[in-house]
Amino acid sequence: MILIKLGGSVLTNKDREYCFRTDVVERLIREIKKSSAEEYIIVHGGGSFGHPGAEKYDLNKENTEKPAEGMSKVQLDMRRMNNHILEMMLDEDIWGVSIPGGLVTIFEDGELYELDHEIFQRYLSLGTVPVSFGDVAIDKDRRVTICSGDDIMLGLSSLADKAIFVSDVDGIYKDKNLKDEFTEDMLPLEPEDLPEQEEAIDVTGGMNQKVKKMVEIAKKTETYLINGDEKDRLRKILNGDEVICTEVKR
Repeated sequence: MILIKLGGSVLTNKDREYCFRTDVVERLIREIKKSSAEEYIIVHGGGSFGHPGAEKYDLNKENTEKPAEGMSKVQLDMRRMNNHILEMMLDEDIWGVSIPGGLVTIFEDGELYELDHEIFQRYLSLGTVPVSFGDVAIDKDRRVTICSGDDIMLGLSSLADKAIFVSDVDGIYKDKNLKDEFTEDMLPLEPEDLPEQEEAIDVTGGMNQKVKKMVEIAKKTETYLINGDEKDRLRKILNGDEVICTEVKR
C-alpha cells in the first residue's frame, strides 16, 4: 500500500483564500490513475482552505478562545476542499471515500496520540480509495488542536510500503543545494538553507516540523518528497522510476 500526501501548497494558491488549483489537481489525479499503483491512500493538506481559519482561531495553540466556533468553521472549509478532490477522482473513475482526520484521531497536548487504522483497512478491502485530510481534532489536554495531513501520514506509516509527499518544491534543500537523500542529522533547516526564503509561516509547524515527521515516517517505510508542479513526476515515482526528488532516510 502506498501513502500519497498531496500538499496544500500544490493543491491551492496559499496567497488567496479558497483558491483551488483545479488544473494541477486534475493532472495529479490523472497521473495516479495512469500509474501502476493498485492500493493507495490519499492524504491532502489544507492550503488556502484550512490555514486561514486555523490561524484566525489559534487552533494550534494551547488556549484557543473559541474552540467550538473555530472547529466548526475550519472543518466546514476542509470538507469543501475534500469534496472538490472527490469529485475530480470520480471523473477519473477512482472511487474515493472521505475519512476526515478529525474523526479518526485523538491528540494529547498537540501530539498525535491515536489513529484508527481499522477504518482505512476496511475501506481499502472494499476496493475504494480512502481520502483523508488535515482537520481540527479533539485534544485530551487542549480540547482542540490541528491534525495536519503530515500527522495522518505518520499515523498510517506502519501500514505502508512507500510514502510520497507531493509539494511545490523539488525536494529538501540544505545549504541551497537539493539533497538526493536527507537524514535526521541534517536538521534543523535554517532560512539560509533554502534557495528562496519563504516569508509565510505554515500553521502546521513549518518546514522543520514537516521534515521531522518525514524522518519518523522514514523509520517505518520508504519516504520521498517530490515536486507536483512538474508533470509526470508523481506517476513515475509511483511506478518505481527515478525522478528528481529527495529520499528521506532514518
